[in-house]
Amino acid sequence: MPIFVTLILPVPLSQTFTYRLTDEQAVKVKEGMRAIVPFGQQHQYTGIVSQITDKAPDGIDMKDVLDLPDEEPAVDNRQLEMWQWIAEYYMCPIGDVMKAAMPAKLKPESGKKGIIRTDFKPKIRTVVEILIPPLGTDMGNENNARLAEAFDRLKRSERQQTLFMKLLDMSHCLQKQKADAVPQDQLLKASGCDRVVLRELVKKGLCQLREEVVSRLDNTTVDIITESPHSLTEVQSVAMNNIRSAFVQKAVTLLHGVTSSGKTEIYMHLMQETIGQNRQALLMLPEIALTTQLCMRLRRVFGHKMLVYHSKLNDEERAEIWNRMLADEGVDLIVGVRSAVFLPYARLGLIIVDEEHEPSYKQQDPAPRYHARDVAYMLAARHGAKVLLGSATPSLESYYLAKHGRFGYVNLTERHAGVSLPRMSLVSLSEARKAQTMNGPFSPQLIKSVNHALLEGHQIILFQNRRGFAPTVECTVCGWTPKCPRCDVSLTFHKRLARLACHYCGYTQSWPARCPHCQNPSFAQQGYGTERIEETIARLMPLAKPIRMDTDTTGSRSSYEKIIKAIDTHKCNVLIGTQMVSKGLDFAGVAIVGIMNADSLMNFPDFRAHERAFQLMEQVAGRAGRRVGQEGEVLIQCSEPHHPLLKQVIAHDYEAMAEMQLADRRKYFYPPFSRLIMIYMKGRYEDRLDTLAQRYASVLRQAFGDRILGPEAPGIARIKNMHIRQIMLKVEREASPQTVRQYLNTIQSRMMHDDKEMAKVVFYYDVDPV
Repeated sequence: MPIFVTLILPVPLSQTFTYRLTDEQAVKVKEGMRAIVPFGQQHQYTGIVSQITDKAPDGIDMKDVLDLPDEEPAVDNRQLEMWQWIAEYYMCPIGDVMKAAMPAKLKPESGKKGIIRTDFKPKIRTVVEILIPPLGTDMGNENNARLAEAFDRLKRSERQQTLFMKLLDMSHCLQKQKADAVPQDQLLKASGCDRVVLRELVKKGLCQLREEVVSRLDNTTVDIITESPHSLTEVQSVAMNNIRSAFVQKAVTLLHGVTSSGKTEIYMHLMQETIGQNRQALLMLPEIALTTQLCMRLRRVFGHKMLVYHSKLNDEERAEIWNRMLADEGVDLIVGVRSAVFLPYARLGLIIVDEEHEPSYKQQDPAPRYHARDVAYMLAARHGAKVLLGSATPSLESYYLAKHGRFGYVNLTERHAGVSLPRMSLVSLSEARKAQTMNGPFSPQLIKSVNHALLEGHQIILFQNRRGFAPTVECTVCGWTPKCPRCDVSLTFHKRLARLACHYCGYTQSWPARCPHCQNPSFAQQGYGTERIEETIARLMPLAKPIRMDTDTTGSRSSYEKIIKAIDTHKCNVLIGTQMVSKGLDFAGVAIVGIMNADSLMNFPDFRAHERAFQLMEQVAGRAGRRVGQEGEVLIQCSEPHHPLLKQVIAHDYEAMAEMQLADRRKYFYPPFSRLIMIYMKGRYEDRLDTLAQRYASVLRQAFGDRILGPEAPGIARIKNMHIRQIMLKVEREASPQTVRQYLNTIQSRMMHDDKEMAKVVFYYDVDPV
């Protein structure tokens, strides 16, 4: 009887695909296995078996599975269930979910006449083993005699002596009872010798070469001495016990702790407890920048039981982590960014979502546009695990659910070791401008405070949420501004690169020699990005040694480590950065934090603008004064010092901010009192898109009434030559998500069937946008 398999393929299509198995393949096939199949006329893909059946679908010209490359499944049933849930809830093809979930090395594909290679080869290195018995053995005089003989045989070659002595040293032959094997490349580099010299030592019987399989992951080749987490303070112990109690009744608990209250120490104790129960823990972080500093602390406690998973790993490293977890090979703790929710956990018991309010947990583009915090709830439910959300400034959605009993709630109101919260001050930019005392983006108060702190040997953080040198360039005669030819945005000037760049599509161009409208050669640079602030500091603050942290300076994994090391070792004393500097960094020497422009954070056309502004300012303020005996100071430059939100920031009054914002959300029916689905339509021709968007919104209103808002152009209405229109759907929290999705899919399908122009429009959905 023929056997067929239904496959999930990594293509942006909603359906699955059925293929025929040979008798030999039918014997070994299992759900979750990888299968290599032809697709179309010229492609081959690696898919995942989601179903095995003996019933062939009607009316389909069946193709054969080319190969089943594995003996065991690459994806387990819980992962397949998660993929299906993500595809349905976030309204995207399940193929897009698979593409986001699995490392590229595990889902290879090929094009014209290509052949898929699925052999994931282990990493091999050559090591050198010394053949002289270690001095720690019981060979006594015989051993000494062999050493003397070895050096006598090498006396005519100084290079061979050098290499042999380095091998003795690196193998610890003179200190240990068992000599270590030494990686060949490290030995040659340390000794300054080449392979010719090494071969002579091998010929003389002093050492031998051997190949061994090693991990591609940095931490697995280093001996780590583990230690216990620091003892909890009385306040932290109370919070820890409250979390345990909350977990008895609730699957999710919110830990609301002020900055520097010691949430990380509580995390470590909870993770250690979980691992002690033979369960796995997942610590989620919003930004790769956080993994560098935090992992050094965690490594000392969890050693080789811990692995780090993020986007800066290469394909081989990501695949190795996947395979190790699939085989359950001693991985008890994963520290990762949002994509870590897709890994194949075998014994998951605890998920900690640190800085749970951060919007970077939400995937924006491409699909699936999932929120990793919300996916974590579903992941935990499938494993019977618990979820701890941690933040000094929780998202209003999480705070509301905790306060209304859906989540557990634990509050930490004191900083660790009695360290006081930083002193906050508002600096009026409008008054400084009126008095003509501004020096670029710096007020006199900020310059004075920074210079004084530098003189006393302290460090500074300056927060400016714009990268580049100048956000806008303008002709001094006619006002012409260079814009991206593919997007509706001005180009940002990056001085170091001497280029104008679009931060949406990546387009760049050189600095214009003349204005194309009036031929004027003179241009004004408007506004200040982090690069320009760095340059200005050199002029205003002679003691400053600045360094930047933004996406322009953190392109590689090592760049984060270099920046953090430079601050930790005081090689730099002023850190200038975008949102990255607000996210959990812990530097002992920071006394002053300067927020360059609070207005740009608050005056953003979004219903979450004030919540986000409060979170950013409070979080970056928390980087100051984090040690005993050091009072931090935060200066907030703003044009409206009497704004209610700024008063709440100055008072560190999260509750007042939450109460005010939730009242507005309830009044205007925004989350957490409703759910949002943003419907996007993209097309090449703006007039045609407007007509179709109006027609589509009209049909939607027949089903959803005044829950439909729009269509309207978003803030950036054209990206990569595609015009964009958005329609907002607000639905009651009690409404069935499945029913809403069915309505939307039915309406879209019917309109695309009835109107051929609709087929030329790209539709996509953003469920629970942030």
